[in-house]
Amino acid sequence: MGTCASRSHRHPGKRGWRAMRRGVFQPNKTRDITGLRFNNLTAVRFDHRDERVKGGQHYWLFRCDCGNEVVLRKNSVTSNNTTCCADCSRKRKALVNTKHGGIGTRLYKEWAGIIQRCTNPNDTSWERYGAKGIAVCEDWKHFESFKEWALSHGYADDLTIDRIDVSKGYSPDNCRWVSVREQANNKKGTLWIEYGGERMQLSYWADRLGLPYHTLYDRLRRYGWSVERAFTEPVRRVL
Repeated sequence: MGTCASRSHRHPGKRGWRAMRRGVFQPNKTRDITGLRFNNLTAVRFDHRDERVKGGQHYWLFRCDCGNEVVLRKNSVTSNNTTCCADCSRKRKALVNTKHGGIGTRLYKEWAGIIQRCTNPNDTSWERYGAKGIAVCEDWKHFESFKEWALSHGYADDLTIDRIDVSKGYSPDNCRWVSVREQANNKKGTLWIEYGGERMQLSYWADRLGLPYHTLYDRLRRYGWSVERAFTEPVRRVL
């Protein structure tokens, strides 16, 4: 008769196998990317697994095109969040900054904001711009062209870009530099009033007449007064 196998030779079970395989790269658990190229990085070999993160994070050794070898998180490389080593990344940023002469400046941030709200569905302003068909002209998709136009059309750090026709996109023939207040007056819903042969936004009439804006607005829109009466009748003072 056969005899039972000794305890020292019995199957290790799931926990045993897990312990035996701990820290070893398992092709059946994650995709083997050895030799694959991602932008400027080529995967050399699996390095380690970080067990401190829930589910574990796989780290690989990558070789950059410049020759540097670096250990990076696999997901960061395969998702294109990391495209080269740290040295190359710093050189790229320095080159772009020199070429543009603007990264970090207010003008560059203004341009980047335009690009984001018109092209990035994840931007907080996308629904009011890109989703409504507001686009950026081809030339302005490059900062150099935008910068050249801005500096030759009165740009200053206390001004903001304004679309003359708010139903159209960003292009040289539809944009100008204005104060924040002027831009607000150009938004949809701005109330334009013609009086005495002049046509201006209600906010400007309020300043000229020395009357509160909301008083004029209520007289015209809420109470239905004529422009003549709204502009000429004194405001009653409450004692």
